[in-house]
Amino acid sequence: MMRTLVRFLTKVSGIIIAIILILVMAYDIEASEYSSNYEKIPAVERTPPKVAGWLYTPTVLVCENAPVDSIRTRSSVVFWQNLGYDFYKTLYKKDPLNKCTSAAPLGFIVIKLVSQDILINMKNTTLAQTQFYVNNGTGKIEWAIIYLRRDPQGRVLEHEIGHALGFLHYNKIGHLMHEAIPSGGWGIEGLHMYK
Repeated sequence: MMRTLVRFLTKVSGIIIAIILILVMAYDIEASEYSSNYEKIPAVERTPPKVAGWLYTPTVLVCENAPVDSIRTRSSVVFWQNLGYDFYKTLYKKDPLNKCTSAAPLGFIVIKLVSQDILINMKNTTLAQTQFYVNNGTGKIEWAIIYLRRDPQGRVLEHEIGHALGFLHYNKIGHLMHEAIPSGGWGIEGLHMYK
């Protein structure tokens, strides 16, 4: 009886491992890459690594050709507001200060369609990329640009805003900041703003 049970458990665990490997290989889609002047930190922490906070309360600006609608943008911003983050305002396809064409849009999280120079360096499986700049003197984020390849489905825009707020990838299954979409989820452990 005991031997039969051991054999059964061995077969079941082998099948489960095989299914997991097949799923991982089939769904090797990455939510994003991030680029920063801040040195990357290995994800060994118990919570998502956060490299810095913002120097000023950022404004979220969606540029003219960005492949995201105003409702999706607003819901993603509200998601982070519910976690305690402040945004000065959200501008949808209104750019009076020409921040969409700036290489360093101080005080802004700019959301735009990926440009050809960024696209060249992106993997085909990457849906978006976020660049943010941390001032080494103040240790604070001064600007961020989110490049979207296409309309951000699921959790992609929330994930990218997470990078713009200073969070790096956190590869816990089911977490918002997981780098692979199939392995991620709406987990928010470690993302709350503590004032």
